[in-house]
Amino acid sequence: MKNHKIDWWTIVCACLTNLTKPAVANVAIKGAQNLAPNCEKKIQDLCKNHTAGTLEEVHVNPRQCRATCTYKPDPNKDTRLSGGLIVRERNYEQVRLPEGMPCAFLARCNKDGNCYCKSCDEKRRH
Repeated sequence: MKNHKIDWWTIVCACLTNLTKPAVANVAIKGAQNLAPNCEKKIQDLCKNHTAGTLEEVHVNPRQCRATCTYKPDPNKDTRLSGGLIVRERNYEQVRLPEGMPCAFLARCNKDGNCYCKSCDEKRRH
């Protein structure tokens, strides 16, 4: 067996790749690493505010049953001047994860947009 050396840069790149997984059409989905991969497309499809700009990133907060969609309003401009400071030009929209979407171990988002675990409310039988 060969002795393979892995440098720190390879490890850093691998870790960063796992933190931000590109989904369909190069939209970064963050915070969904504990959800099944097929949930990413469904989450991305919640971000449909085309008037806000081009969808750039989705940050998922499963335990809150919410996601924040980040849009870039102008494809030719990345920043703007605001109060003498250069800031990123972005629009944000918060959306609710659909009913039944996993949000924690044995828990799912309910119709009210809350993470609910039925088994946590059941009384134990001795």
